[in-house]
Amino acid sequence: MTVQIPYPLVRDTKHRDVVLFAGAGMSLPALRVSALSVRDALGAEVKKANPDYVIESRSVEETCDDYAVVFGRRELVDELARLIPQNLPPLPSHDAAARLFRYIITTNWDLLFEKAIDKISPHKNVIATELNAGAVGMDQHNLIKIHGTVDQPLTLVSTTEDYETYALNYPQLLKCVADLLWNHTVLFVGYSLRDEHVRHLLARIREQRGQWTRRAYAVVGSQFSDSVRVKVLDKRGIELLPYDADDFLPALEVEANKP
Repeated sequence: MTVQIPYPLVRDTKHRDVVLFAGAGMSLPALRVSALSVRDALGAEVKKANPDYVIESRSVEETCDDYAVVFGRRELVDELARLIPQNLPPLPSHDAAARLFRYIITTNWDLLFEKAIDKISPHKNVIATELNAGAVGMDQHNLIKIHGTVDQPLTLVSTTEDYETYALNYPQLLKCVADLLWNHTVLFVGYSLRDEHVRHLLARIREQRGQWTRRAYAVVGSQFSDSVRVKVLDKRGIELLPYDADDFLPALEVEANKP
Protein backbone atom coordinates (compact mmCIF):
# COMPACT_ATOMS: atom_id res chain seq x y z
CA MET A 1 0.00 0.00 0.00
CA THR A 2 1.28 3.46 -0.95
CA VAL A 3 1.15 5.89 1.96
CA GLN A 4 1.27 9.58 1.13
CA ILE A 5 2.67 11.61 4.02
CA PRO A 6 2.63 15.42 4.14
CA TYR A 7 6.21 16.68 3.97
CA PRO A 8 5.81 19.11 6.93
CA LEU A 9 4.97 16.10 9.12
CA VAL A 10 8.01 14.20 7.82
CA ARG A 11 10.23 17.23 8.48
CA ASP A 12 8.92 17.75 12.02
CA THR A 13 9.29 14.04 12.79
CA LYS A 14 12.89 14.12 11.55
CA HIS A 15 13.52 17.07 13.89
CA ARG A 16 11.94 15.18 16.83
CA ASP A 17 9.27 17.87 17.05
CA VAL A 18 6.14 15.69 16.95
CA VAL A 19 4.03 14.43 19.83
CA LEU A 20 2.11 11.21 19.23
CA PHE A 21 -1.39 11.10 20.76
CA ALA A 22 -2.53 7.48 20.60
CA GLY A 23 -6.00 6.10 21.22
CA ALA A 24 -7.66 2.70 21.40
CA GLY A 25 -7.49 2.20 17.64
CA MET A 26 -3.75 1.55 17.90
CA SER A 27 -4.06 -1.25 20.43
CA LEU A 28 -7.28 -2.94 19.36
CA PRO A 29 -5.72 -5.16 16.63
CA ALA A 30 -3.32 -6.62 19.22
CA LEU A 31 -5.56 -6.81 22.27
CA ARG A 32 -8.81 -7.69 20.50
CA VAL A 33 -10.51 -6.16 23.53
CA SER A 34 -12.85 -3.30 22.68
CA ALA A 35 -14.85 -0.91 24.82
CA LEU A 36 -17.93 -2.88 23.82
CA SER A 37 -16.46 -6.22 24.93
CA VAL A 38 -15.41 -4.67 28.26
CA ARG A 39 -18.91 -3.30 28.72
CA ASP A 40 -20.45 -6.68 27.98
CA ALA A 41 -18.12 -8.54 30.35
CA LEU A 42 -18.79 -6.14 33.22
CA GLY A 43 -22.48 -6.00 32.44
CA ALA A 44 -22.79 -9.78 32.49
CA GLU A 45 -21.53 -9.81 36.09
CA VAL A 46 -23.90 -7.02 37.10
CA LYS A 47 -26.77 -8.92 35.51
CA LYS A 48 -26.01 -12.00 37.60
CA ALA A 49 -26.69 -9.91 40.69
CA ASN A 50 -29.57 -7.96 39.10
CA PRO A 51 -31.47 -10.09 36.55
CA ASP A 52 -33.45 -7.10 35.24
CA TYR A 53 -30.26 -5.26 34.25
CA VAL A 54 -30.21 -4.18 30.57
CA ILE A 55 -26.63 -4.19 29.31
CA GLU A 56 -27.38 -2.92 25.82
CA SER A 57 -28.72 0.41 27.08
CA ARG A 58 -25.45 1.35 28.82
CA SER A 59 -22.19 2.89 27.63
CA VAL A 60 -18.94 1.39 28.89
CA GLU A 61 -18.56 4.26 31.41
CA GLU A 62 -22.11 3.74 32.69
CA THR A 63 -21.47 0.01 33.04
CA CYS A 64 -18.34 0.81 35.05
CA ASP A 65 -20.53 3.00 37.29
CA ASP A 66 -22.97 0.15 37.76
CA TYR A 67 -20.27 -2.44 38.45
CA ALA A 68 -18.71 -0.17 41.10
CA VAL A 69 -22.10 0.31 42.78
CA VAL A 70 -22.83 -3.41 42.88
CA PHE A 71 -19.37 -4.80 43.70
CA GLY A 72 -17.20 -1.85 44.78
CA ARG A 73 -14.71 0.52 43.15
CA ARG A 74 -11.62 -1.57 43.97
CA GLU A 75 -13.31 -4.62 42.49
CA LEU A 76 -14.08 -2.61 39.34
CA VAL A 77 -10.49 -1.59 38.60
CA ASP A 78 -9.19 -5.05 39.44
CA GLU A 79 -11.68 -6.57 37.00
CA LEU A 80 -10.73 -4.05 34.31
CA ALA A 81 -7.07 -4.96 34.80
CA ARG A 82 -7.96 -8.63 34.47
CA LEU A 83 -9.80 -8.01 31.18
CA ILE A 84 -6.85 -6.26 29.50
CA PRO A 85 -4.08 -8.66 28.32
CA GLN A 86 -0.69 -7.63 29.71
CA ASN A 87 1.74 -10.04 28.04
CA LEU A 88 1.12 -9.46 24.32
CA PRO A 89 3.92 -8.20 22.04
CA PRO A 90 3.62 -4.72 20.53
CA LEU A 91 2.48 -4.16 16.95
CA PRO A 92 4.72 -2.70 14.21
CA SER A 93 2.98 0.65 14.82
CA HIS A 94 4.04 0.63 18.49
CA ASP A 95 7.61 -0.32 17.57
CA ALA A 96 7.81 2.48 14.99
CA ALA A 97 6.32 4.96 17.45
CA ALA A 98 8.88 4.07 20.12
CA ARG A 99 11.70 4.77 17.67
CA LEU A 100 10.18 7.97 16.26
CA PHE A 101 8.79 9.94 19.22
CA ARG A 102 10.23 11.20 22.50
CA TYR A 103 6.73 12.07 23.72
CA ILE A 104 3.76 9.71 23.48
CA ILE A 105 0.43 10.63 25.06
CA THR A 106 -2.14 7.87 25.23
CA THR A 107 -5.55 7.10 26.66
CA ASN A 108 -4.78 3.38 26.45
CA TRP A 109 -4.45 1.28 29.60
CA ASP A 110 -2.40 -1.52 28.02
CA LEU A 111 1.38 -2.04 28.13
CA LEU A 112 2.17 -2.26 24.40
CA PHE A 113 4.07 1.04 24.26
CA GLU A 114 6.12 0.06 27.32
CA LYS A 115 7.12 -3.20 25.65
CA ALA A 116 8.04 -1.41 22.43
CA ILE A 117 10.21 1.13 24.27
CA ASP A 118 11.90 -1.62 26.30
CA LYS A 119 13.16 -3.15 23.04
CA ILE A 120 15.28 -0.10 22.23
CA SER A 121 16.05 1.74 25.47
CA PRO A 122 16.45 1.15 29.20
CA HIS A 123 15.33 4.75 29.80
CA LYS A 124 11.56 4.92 30.00
CA ASN A 125 9.53 7.51 31.86
CA VAL A 126 5.91 6.44 32.38
CA ILE A 127 3.62 9.17 33.74
CA ALA A 128 0.24 7.84 34.84
CA THR A 129 -0.56 9.77 38.00
CA GLU A 130 -0.89 13.35 39.15
CA LEU A 131 2.13 12.91 41.43
CA ASN A 132 4.69 12.41 38.64
CA ALA A 133 3.09 14.68 36.03
CA GLY A 134 6.04 17.08 36.12
CA ALA A 135 8.67 14.45 35.37
CA VAL A 136 8.84 14.86 31.57
CA GLY A 137 12.44 14.86 30.30
CA MET A 138 14.05 15.47 26.91
CA ASP A 139 16.70 12.74 27.22
CA GLN A 140 14.35 9.78 27.58
CA HIS A 141 11.20 8.21 26.19
CA ASN A 142 8.18 9.83 27.85
CA LEU A 143 4.91 7.91 27.92
CA ILE A 144 2.06 9.96 29.38
CA LYS A 145 -0.91 7.69 30.14
CA ILE A 146 -3.69 10.16 30.90
CA HIS A 147 -6.31 7.51 31.71
CA GLY A 148 -4.05 5.35 33.84
CA THR A 149 -2.20 2.09 33.31
CA VAL A 150 -3.32 -1.51 33.69
CA ASP A 151 -0.33 -2.49 35.84
CA GLN A 152 -1.49 0.09 38.42
CA PRO A 153 -5.25 -0.58 38.53
CA LEU A 154 -5.99 2.23 40.99
CA THR A 155 -4.94 4.76 38.31
CA LEU A 156 -7.59 3.65 35.79
CA VAL A 157 -10.01 6.37 34.64
CA SER A 158 -13.19 4.48 33.85
CA THR A 159 -16.44 5.79 35.34
CA THR A 160 -18.58 8.73 34.27
CA GLU A 161 -17.56 10.52 37.47
CA ASP A 162 -13.89 9.99 36.61
CA TYR A 163 -14.40 11.75 33.29
CA GLU A 164 -16.66 14.49 34.65
CA THR A 165 -14.18 15.42 37.38
CA TYR A 166 -11.00 14.79 35.37
CA ALA A 167 -9.95 18.44 35.11
CA LEU A 168 -10.38 18.87 38.88
CA ASN A 169 -8.51 15.73 39.84
CA TYR A 170 -5.68 15.85 37.29
CA PRO A 171 -4.71 19.52 36.78
CA GLN A 172 -0.95 18.84 36.60
CA LEU A 173 -1.38 15.96 34.18
CA LEU A 174 -3.53 18.16 31.95
CA LYS A 175 -0.94 20.95 32.17
CA CYS A 176 1.75 18.51 31.09
CA VAL A 177 -0.36 17.50 28.08
CA ALA A 178 -1.24 21.12 27.27
CA ASP A 179 2.43 22.12 27.25
CA LEU A 180 3.29 19.32 24.84
CA LEU A 181 0.37 20.09 22.51
CA TRP A 182 1.21 23.81 22.60
CA ASN A 183 4.87 23.38 21.65
CA HIS A 184 4.79 20.52 19.14
CA THR A 185 3.12 19.26 16.01
CA VAL A 186 0.55 16.68 17.11
CA LEU A 187 -0.11 13.37 15.38
CA PHE A 188 -3.30 11.63 16.53
CA VAL A 189 -3.40 7.90 15.78
CA GLY A 190 -6.36 5.66 16.59
CA TYR A 191 -7.90 8.42 18.69
CA SER A 192 -11.50 9.58 18.33
CA LEU A 193 -11.12 13.03 19.99
CA ARG A 194 -14.20 12.33 22.10
CA ASP A 195 -12.65 13.14 25.48
CA GLU A 196 -14.08 16.47 26.58
CA HIS A 197 -11.01 17.54 28.54
CA VAL A 198 -8.76 16.97 25.51
CA ARG A 199 -11.12 18.82 23.15
CA HIS A 200 -11.15 21.76 25.58
CA LEU A 201 -7.36 21.81 25.61
CA LEU A 202 -7.18 21.86 21.83
CA ALA A 203 -9.85 24.56 21.56
CA ARG A 204 -8.03 26.73 24.09
CA ILE A 205 -4.74 26.35 22.23
CA ARG A 206 -6.39 27.28 18.91
CA GLU A 207 -8.03 30.31 20.52
CA GLN A 208 -4.84 31.53 22.20
CA ARG A 209 -2.41 30.88 19.37
CA GLY A 210 -4.70 31.87 16.49
CA GLN A 211 -2.79 31.85 13.20
CA TRP A 212 0.30 30.56 15.04
CA THR A 213 -1.37 27.27 16.02
CA ARG A 214 0.74 24.26 15.01
CA ARG A 215 -0.80 21.99 12.40
CA ALA A 216 -2.14 18.68 13.67
CA TYR A 217 -2.76 15.41 11.84
CA ALA A 218 -5.06 12.45 12.53
CA VAL A 219 -4.42 8.96 11.17
CA VAL A 220 -7.88 7.45 10.84
CA GLY A 221 -8.72 4.13 9.20
CA SER A 222 -10.24 4.57 5.73
CA GLN A 223 -13.54 3.09 6.94
CA PHE A 224 -13.92 6.15 9.20
CA SER A 225 -12.59 8.73 6.74
CA ASP A 226 -15.77 9.98 5.05
CA SER A 227 -16.14 13.53 3.76
CA VAL A 228 -18.03 14.69 6.85
CA ARG A 229 -15.24 13.48 9.15
CA VAL A 230 -12.72 15.34 6.99
CA LYS A 231 -14.69 18.57 7.38
CA VAL A 232 -15.14 18.16 11.13
CA LEU A 233 -11.42 17.63 11.71
CA ASP A 234 -10.45 20.41 9.32
CA LYS A 235 -12.61 22.82 11.30
CA ARG A 236 -10.49 21.90 14.33
CA GLY A 237 -7.26 22.47 12.41
CA ILE A 238 -6.54 18.76 12.00
CA GLU A 239 -5.65 17.17 8.66
CA LEU A 240 -7.09 13.67 8.22
CA LEU A 241 -4.81 10.93 6.87
CA PRO A 242 -6.86 7.84 5.83
CA TYR A 243 -4.57 4.98 6.82
CA ASP A 244 -4.24 2.25 9.40
CA ALA A 245 -1.60 2.78 12.08
CA ASP A 246 0.41 -0.31 11.09
CA ASP A 247 0.73 1.04 7.54
CA PHE A 248 1.27 4.69 8.37
CA LEU A 249 3.80 4.77 11.22
CA PRO A 250 6.37 2.39 9.62
CA ALA A 251 6.05 4.41 6.40
CA LEU A 252 6.59 7.65 8.34
CA GLU A 253 9.71 6.12 9.90
CA VAL A 254 11.11 5.26 6.49
CA GLU A 255 10.55 8.82 5.24
CA ALA A 256 11.92 10.44 8.40
CA ASN A 257 15.13 8.38 8.16
CA LYS A 258 15.90 9.48 4.63
CA PRO A 259 18.75 12.00 4.37
